[in-house]
This record gives sequence, C-alpha cells and structure tokens, in this order.
Amino acid sequence: MKRAFQILGIALLGVLALIIVRTLLLPAPLLGASDPALPDGISAETAARHLGEAIRFQTIARQIGASEAEQAASRSAFADMQAWLLQTYPLLAANTRLEQIGAGSLLFTWQGSNRELDPVLLMAHMDVVPIAPREERKWQFPPFSGTLADGYVWGRGTLDTKGSMIAMLEAAELLLSQGFKPERSVLFSFGADEEIGGYNGNRLVAEHLQQQGTKLAWVSDEGGAITRGIIPGVNANVALVGIAEKGSVTLNVTASAIGGHSSMPQAFDETAIGRLSLSLQQIGHHPFAAHIQGPTNDFLDTIAPAQGFLPRMLLANRWLFGPLITQMLESTPAGSAQLRTVIAPTIINGGNKENVLPPDARAIINLRIHPADSIESVQQHVRGAINDPQVSIKVMPGAREPSSISDVNGEAYQHLSRTIRASFGNTLVAPNLTVVGTDSRYFLPLTQNVFRFAPIQLTQQDMQRIHGLNERIAVKDLGAAAAFYYRLISTMPTRDN
Repeated sequence: MKRAFQILGIALLGVLALIIVRTLLLPAPLLGASDPALPDGISAETAARHLGEAIRFQTIARQIGASEAEQAASRSAFADMQAWLLQTYPLLAANTRLEQIGAGSLLFTWQGSNRELDPVLLMAHMDVVPIAPREERKWQFPPFSGTLADGYVWGRGTLDTKGSMIAMLEAAELLLSQGFKPERSVLFSFGADEEIGGYNGNRLVAEHLQQQGTKLAWVSDEGGAITRGIIPGVNANVALVGIAEKGSVTLNVTASAIGGHSSMPQAFDETAIGRLSLSLQQIGHHPFAAHIQGPTNDFLDTIAPAQGFLPRMLLANRWLFGPLITQMLESTPAGSAQLRTVIAPTIINGGNKENVLPPDARAIINLRIHPADSIESVQQHVRGAINDPQVSIKVMPGAREPSSISDVNGEAYQHLSRTIRASFGNTLVAPNLTVVGTDSRYFLPLTQNVFRFAPIQLTQQDMQRIHGLNERIAVKDLGAAAAFYYRLISTMPTRDN
C-alpha cells in the first residue's frame, strides 16, 4: 500500500511538473508596441468631416413592405451619396472602374500592375438600420445630423459601417495623390442592403465577379473590431479577427391538435399550445454540445500568454482543464455562442379567441450554427429533442451553412495581423468565430481567406450603440482606421499563399 501511494505521489508530481512547464513555455504575447503616429497626409479631422457628411444621407435599408415613399426616399439617398462620394474623392473616381450592381451597391476596381496576382477585396456597407419609433428624441444629437462634437462624429452608421468605408476612401485617395500604384488589384465593395441580407447587393457583386472568373487572394469585411476591456484577464486591447462565421437556420415549429370549445379541452399537453410549449421546453433542455476547437481554440491560444499566471495555466493545459474552461465560457451568452450552436425562440403565435382551442400553434426559432454542426444535423437534433409526431419542423428560407475556416498561418492573415499591430499600440491580434452574419459569406466561392475585421475601436458601451442609441465614433479612432487601411494597401504582399 505504501508503494502504491509513492507511485501515486510521483505521478501527481509529474502531472504538476508538466502543467507548470507547459505554462512557462508559453511565448510572450505579441503586441503592437506603442501608439503609432498617423502617416503624413492622413487627417483625422478631414476624415471626420467627410464621415459627418456621409451620415446625413439617410441610406436606410428598407424591408419588404415598406411604403413606396420610404423606398423612394432611400433610393434618392443612395443616389445622392454616390454622387457625393465621387465628388469628394475625385482621384478614386478617376483612377478606378466603378460598377453599380443590384440596388445601388458600388464596386470599385483599382487595377494593379501585376495581373498575375489575385485581387483583394475590402468591404463595407452604406446602408443603415432605421431609428426605432419614438427613439429619435432620446439621441444626444439627431441621428442623421453627422454632428462633430466632444471629439466624436455622431450618427447612425458611424460604427456600422460608414466609418470603415470613409477610412478606406481616405486611405485610397491619399495613396493616389502620392502616385502609389498597387501591384495587386484592390477592389472596394460598398453594399447597399447588408442590413436586410445583402441579396440584391453583395450577393450579386460576388456572382458578377464569379462570372468574370475572378479569384480573390483574400477578403476583409466587418465582424470583429479592436476591443477595449472586453476580454477578461487581458490588459491589452484585443483585435478580434473573424476567421469563420456561424451559419444560420430558422425553423418553423408547428404543433397540431384537435380544436374545439375551451369548456371541454383535452389534457393540457395534448392541446396545440400546450404541445408547443412542451416542445419548446424540450428544445431548451437539450442544448447543443460545446466545442473548444477551430477558431475558438485559436483564440484561446492567442490570449493565453496575455493572462495572469492562473488563467494562463488553465489555458495552456486544456487537455486537463478543458471542462472547467468550457464551464467558465458557458457562463456568459457571448462565451456560449463561441462554443456551440445557440437556440433563440423569436416569434410565437396560436389561437384567435379566448374560448376556442386552436388546431395549431407555431413558434419561430433561429439557430446560429457552430462550424461543428450543419443545417441537417441541427434539424435532427431539434426533432430528437421534441420527439412528438404531432409537431412538425420546417426550414424557412435563407438558411446558410457555417463558413469554412480561414488559415491563420497563411500570408494573408499574417499581413493583416502585422498591419493591425503597426497601426494600434498595445493591441493583441486574436482570431475568433464571428457569431453574426456578414456579406462576406457571398465571396467564399472566390477565396479561401475571408477575414471579418473592421479597424474600429470599441468598448462594451460602444458595442451597445450599434443599432442602438447615440452611435458615434471618436475622431482620433477614425484617423487610426484610415491609417490602418493606408498601411494595409501600401504594404500588400506581392505573392499569393
């Protein structure tokens, strides 16, 4: 028995030694060293003035069913904004080929000198979401005023994503004024309907390029940003670069039953509404499996060196502490969304009179699909959870599979990372999984490298302003975004992965 305890003690010491060694062997975090100066010619104030002008065009994406007057007002705003853009950036207008595609989306082609190199595509969208009814009076400044005050540009679209678009345009105009000619062609795609799915915008742009036989070296779109104080345990800013995007499927779950008078109902669970409520409960009680893999695994690898000793030890030894790390991530909605397919019941209806049992009741459930799952596996999971032949499941239009995962070791991602670190001080670049949908998904047939990142600096409070009240961007942050695109374009690698 004594020898058994000795062997056990030696084994435990060996495990402890392994844990400590793996922790100590983690490299130092790779950070942008200090806040860099803006390149000569980049003016944050000029960029801010131009963004304020762009905000005043009420380029609202209108859903089907909007009135003709609303649709006409949006069409006019997009046309006016296009004319303003060409007038404000005359060198871009003179030195690129502009194609208007679909319902007002713009594709600029800045031809490179080496046609053997695949082009890159930089994306933003011009359209914005409307202001919620009775919310306009709550804004500090009118949402479409483009006011410059207190060091910020205020208005709908400053963050999502006219700010990124203006930063791209400022960088391109300056480079053209300096006589810069890219070896690799640079495409700019500015969508006009991203907020309603991009079906008549970037989807058509992607199809247009595909019909021309164009292959892209890489694509950069919105999705991640430079976060401040959002990643627990990391004192540095963290630039989140989406290397994959969740899929999405919306299910129509319909429960059927015998209708009739409410004075003589069936058992509660046999009514349509009772059956539906039980089905929803069963779905909620059967969450999808959690996975620390792919983009989430890469994210944890990247932030581990920037943590204190204890969390660094946990992250460096996921072979042992994986269940604990999963439990910690699952404690927040954002962390859980990185690990699994998530379930969101969004609409429910059934019945039309208080004393009539309805013959059916319906719920709409939106699921954001983790790369470990698929549309088919999600349906099977939900059917298995419900396990009731009286409940039907139908996939609604617009479903999409999770995206492929871009290579973090390739030259494209490395160039993007180097440019982020050169443009933003004290910043760690971390790949992650984008949990929302972006227009970049339409370009997946044209490239193996899609990165979802906008060089906008955000706090938790800033993130709540997107689609919310008092959306704004700091003037200095807009200047830094323009400088980022200046460096990104001017130092483009001249070889493909």
